[in-house]
Amino acid sequence: MAESANRIDRRRFLQLGAATTGFALGCGATDGGGQETPEPSGGMRYRPLGSTGLEVSEIAFGAHGVDNPPLMAAAVEAGINTVFTSGHYQDGREEEALARAMSTVGVPRDRIVIMTGNPLRPGDTKETITADIDASLRRLSTDYLDIYCNGMVNSAEEVVVDELFEAIDAARQAGKVKHLAVTGHGGGMQECLEAAIDVGQYQVLSTKYDFVSYPDQDEILQRAGERGIGSIVFKTNAGNRQREIEDLEAGGLSFRQATIKWALTNPNVTSVALTMTSFDQIRECVAAVGSSVTRSEVAMLRRYAAEMYDKYCRFCRRCEASCPHDVAVADVMRYAMYFRYYGREKEAMRLYHEVPRRRSAAACRGCTGPCDGSCPFGRRVRDGLVEAHGLLSFA
Repeated sequence: MAESANRIDRRRFLQLGAATTGFALGCGATDGGGQETPEPSGGMRYRPLGSTGLEVSEIAFGAHGVDNPPLMAAAVEAGINTVFTSGHYQDGREEEALARAMSTVGVPRDRIVIMTGNPLRPGDTKETITADIDASLRRLSTDYLDIYCNGMVNSAEEVVVDELFEAIDAARQAGKVKHLAVTGHGGGMQECLEAAIDVGQYQVLSTKYDFVSYPDQDEILQRAGERGIGSIVFKTNAGNRQREIEDLEAGGLSFRQATIKWALTNPNVTSVALTMTSFDQIRECVAAVGSSVTRSEVAMLRRYAAEMYDKYCRFCRRCEASCPHDVAVADVMRYAMYFRYYGREKEAMRLYHEVPRRRSAAACRGCTGPCDGSCPFGRRVRDGLVEAHGLLSFA
């Protein structure tokens, strides 16, 4: 069954590459001799965020792991007017850093779009959610949030929460919050997005979106757009493993720029949120705006997708049901990705330490690996878990 699903999904990926999202070979400009002539970037561009009335930059500053005010200020000076952060990132230090950056740049508050929020906790009430909103307002030194985000959802039950809706309604009336968003990138992501569209309380979706996973996600984003719901996407680089593929970026190609361009070919994508940790990365990302995907970039993305197809964990959790040890596969693999490909070793190890011991990958070494046969993408799940445990623990 898994093998059949794998074949179907691979076929759908190839359709995604050529038709579904506009990855036609003719998408780049050419000169008379058939050589590529990439269109020049004209600086930052802006798109309407659904029916919110907000105009957001096509690149958003994803502040996960970044509490550097000069870097944030440089992003704003480069034309990035949208920042995605969270009160639980680095215990609120990122929100405080953003406040200092806005003060330094001196940009009027109404020219910056701030999206922040938190994952809901068991037992949260209207009062505790309101307290979280107020804490973010204090750290950000602002009177209002453009978008408050229900973060890290994994199920429809975490999307449709009456206490959250009551808190947001009260915050709107008080002028503290303008719009509500939902974000997710783990198991049940598509179910969560569908629930957010249907419940009618969310004005913004923030979701993982890449050229390898979930071809039918385009349909979800289109349905959201038809309802006036704006979409900000992230994790467009499908695992950030380009360094494993020899000469992938040969000839001056930039994998990151290509994934940004790819995502922005979808008219239902308003902005691509990216974690930028250096001034060079800001310049690289901003330079991708305003130019089409070239033939060489298409070939690079297709090569990456083909070589990473059965290596890249989508965090879909489908294999977890077959695990006799109840390992939190998606979480473990995500933390291993942070460690190996994002340079966030300490954070990854801390997060793994917080996984209950009974759900860690400690038992995987002596397991026969029934999870392998349950992965719809043909991944060697057990081997990945054994490697992850070795990276993330001292056991």
